[in-house]
Amino acid sequence: MDENQKQEEIVNNYENKTLCKRHPFLKCLLCGLMVFLGAFCAFYVVTDWHFKSMIRMKHRMPYEKRMEDFARREMRDFDSFMKKENKMFKKSIIHIQNTGKAYKIIVDLRAFDNNENNIQVTANGNILTIAGRSVQKSKHNEQITEFQQNYLFGNNVKLGEMTKETNGNYYIITIPIQKSDMDED
Repeated sequence: MDENQKQEEIVNNYENKTLCKRHPFLKCLLCGLMVFLGAFCAFYVVTDWHFKSMIRMKHRMPYEKRMEDFARREMRDFDSFMKKENKMFKKSIIHIQNTGKAYKIIVDLRAFDNNENNIQVTANGNILTIAGRSVQKSKHNEQITEFQQNYLFGNNVKLGEMTKETNGNYYIITIPIQKSDMDED
């Protein structure tokens, strides 16, 4: 019977019996799965080689110890710089003193170019606002420093009778305290 069959019939018989011939979606799905697995395996192998070569001691950088020392020195210098800056900012510009008869607010004028015109003092109700501005110009840039501070006082303070005076590098604002009836008894 094999002798009587033609070559074409044998090929057609084989093609009709394949699983993917009847289900083309399954063929696409299996091809996609094989491509994904191949790409995943290739990526995994290359990544594994890379990390193993990085971990090996003989592939480390020849000047790694020097670079680590340099990085530590830079971090130490930066920390000391920040400590100096924090000390500068902790110095307060405004000091408040209560003498019993009056509040004295002392403003350091060195932060504002030693010019009392760079400081504005305003009162609104029981709130005292102190604002300052300083402009420092150099050849290539301009640095503007602005400062504003609000203070809330009780009802026993006479903000309308405050006095302002300059004493050297300090701008002194004096605010009298009104004696209440209970304090006199």
